[in-house]
Amino acid sequence: MKNKFLNYLLKNEPTSVISKRGIAVRKSISPLIRNVIAPMSSKNKYIIERNKNLPNDRPLIFAATHGLKDDIACGISATGRHAYLLFGSLPDFFGTIDGPSLWLNGVILVDRKNKQSRRAAKPKMNYALSLGTNILMFPEGTLNKTENLIVQKLFPGVYDVAKQSGALVVPVAIIQEGNKVYAKVCDAFDITQYKRQDGLDTLRDLMATAKYELMEKYSLCSRADIGNAKEYWQNFLDNLVNQMLPFYDYEIENSSQYLDKTDLKHMSVKKQYKKLKLNKANAFLLNKRNIL
Repeated sequence: MKNKFLNYLLKNEPTSVISKRGIAVRKSISPLIRNVIAPMSSKNKYIIERNKNLPNDRPLIFAATHGLKDDIACGISATGRHAYLLFGSLPDFFGTIDGPSLWLNGVILVDRKNKQSRRAAKPKMNYALSLGTNILMFPEGTLNKTENLIVQKLFPGVYDVAKQSGALVVPVAIIQEGNKVYAKVCDAFDITQYKRQDGLDTLRDLMATAKYELMEKYSLCSRADIGNAKEYWQNFLDNLVNQMLPFYDYEIENSSQYLDKTDLKHMSVKKQYKKLKLNKANAFLLNKRNIL
């Protein structure tokens, strides 16, 4: 483990990992990190469509899409102000220069394999917001490697923290085309004007709309460029993961996307289908119209 001196960030008590003085220092160097260090950490060029009218009288939670290696650095640049990052990729954090860099920016570390660490993330975010900073998070939880979802279902923590802290939520969309990474920072909104699930659905729609608008504006891929769709998609996934090796955690990335009760019911039903011993009496169950 390369960055052992940062182990203290795994403590669950907010006051053990965040301080008012620490936030003040990080705010003072935040412009340098956002405008120089974060862009220099990538070979890609960042192009940001930033809302310059975000309020200054309320804490903000920047909720960004998650689908490429540069999400973190570009997200930090896109906020336009200091924000603590909620980060859960421990192999990368403790094994590369990313750890010290994110520590300088301000980071809330979460061990996604540890229940107590996951539970401690919300109090830590609330504490940071109470001390006068903002939060940057990726509420999809894992890289979006789905074939047809612009934005995956969102973890509810973004709603809970906004409700407890009084923060507004700012949807952020990020895409990559070639060697350029585009980000769009949307209007802040009060997610708590909605009930919990309605608020999460609204946020997801706003993130997806912003991402689609970026794709419509900057994505130039044609059907001819794709060729064999299965090969194209597999190459895309391989290239995405290869950028993060050897610090890509397959286990956590493949098991940590958000599943609601409906998803769990569907998964349970599908497991039962796999256990079926076919006979004349139950063959009708495999009719496609019957499969969820």
